[in-house]
Amino acid sequence: MNDAARSLDSLRRGACPSLPAPMATGDGLLARLALAAPLTPEQAIGLAALARDCGNGIVEVTARGKMQLRGLDAAGTARLAEGVGALGIAVREGLGIEVSALAGRDPAAAFDPRLLAAALAQAADVAGLAARLAPKVSVGIDGGGMLGLGGRDLDIAVSPAAGGFRIEAGGVVLGRTSAPVPVVLALLERLAAFGPRARMRDLIAAEGVATLGEGLEPAGARAPAPAEPVGRHALAEGWALGLALPFGQIEAEGLAVLAGKAAELGAGFIEPAGGRALLIGPLAAAEAEALAQWAGAAGLIVEPGDPLRRVEACPGAPACGSARFATRALARELAGLARGRSVHVSGCVKGCAHPGRAGLTIVGLDEGAGIVIEGTPRDVPTRIVPFDELAGAACRILESARG
Repeated sequence: MNDAARSLDSLRRGACPSLPAPMATGDGLLARLALAAPLTPEQAIGLAALARDCGNGIVEVTARGKMQLRGLDAAGTARLAEGVGALGIAVREGLGIEVSALAGRDPAAAFDPRLLAAALAQAADVAGLAARLAPKVSVGIDGGGMLGLGGRDLDIAVSPAAGGFRIEAGGVVLGRTSAPVPVVLALLERLAAFGPRARMRDLIAAEGVATLGEGLEPAGARAPAPAEPVGRHALAEGWALGLALPFGQIEAEGLAVLAGKAAELGAGFIEPAGGRALLIGPLAAAEAEALAQWAGAAGLIVEPGDPLRRVEACPGAPACGSARFATRALARELAGLARGRSVHVSGCVKGCAHPGRAGLTIVGLDEGAGIVIEGTPRDVPTRIVPFDELAGAACRILESARG
């Protein structure tokens, strides 16, 4: 491998951890659960107990709505897998297929995306696609409605279009079809043939939109749909309350108490949602308000305009072995100064918390903290400051931006 290839390879984020294949981090092993069905409050309480008994008691919800348990060792991982099975928690493996956290409950959706997702998952399993694709390749089935998949880094997206389904690849509209499953499978086969690390944007750059969209009818762009899970969402009966976890993290005891309170108020499901949040319902209007007030007092994010919703931060040091500094205390300090500007505090160049651009990015480097304006952790920093001067420098940048 030449030096350029090594440099590019060092910037790639690793394979996705899972329950049977956890990933080593600075605080032990990390196991990720892609739930195939919402948790009941009782299952959430059981999962919190497993997080405490098998790991270090930290539970996370990722930007894509998956759950993570931290601080495991080999024995704890085995006990976790047994415990998840004993609780009856359904975990999805194979190709990453995403649907709205309100799928099947959203009265404004054009269709129930779970049906297409199940058909696609079965066909992909038969074809053995997951083993031949890059670990982070993902497909989104967006039924529209109150909570869409906008803003997700999807390789392929399926959404409603007049007379059928719109197909997008790498964020670009390819066209419309009445039979989305075979179209998506064909695209994934082409992607797998292109290379085991390729993403759909790589395939588009090599083959072009016209080639990949052959046989599809013309389709317009997808209409913007709300993607913010925080807040109250009307269901066919009752409400779902969206609560965000600060930086996607909650202690096991906090999760257990939250689940117990939700059950006390009559909720039947707790669903992890994209955007590091939990959707809880169904609730009557008064109970949804009561839970929101309780959650806010407990330190959870209950309003989409909360300043912490504009700040992304990875676990940082010492939780992650790749991180060069502690990230989250600084992120909290900067949240009040951001004033609508997006801020990303990344412990290293991989940018796991937020791979996209931010108004201000702070990235941990060997030589200090890089400051990137309107960019990503992988961009060349405007300046590099010593870690002990970082907080003051970042605050001054945000204060000057406020005028």
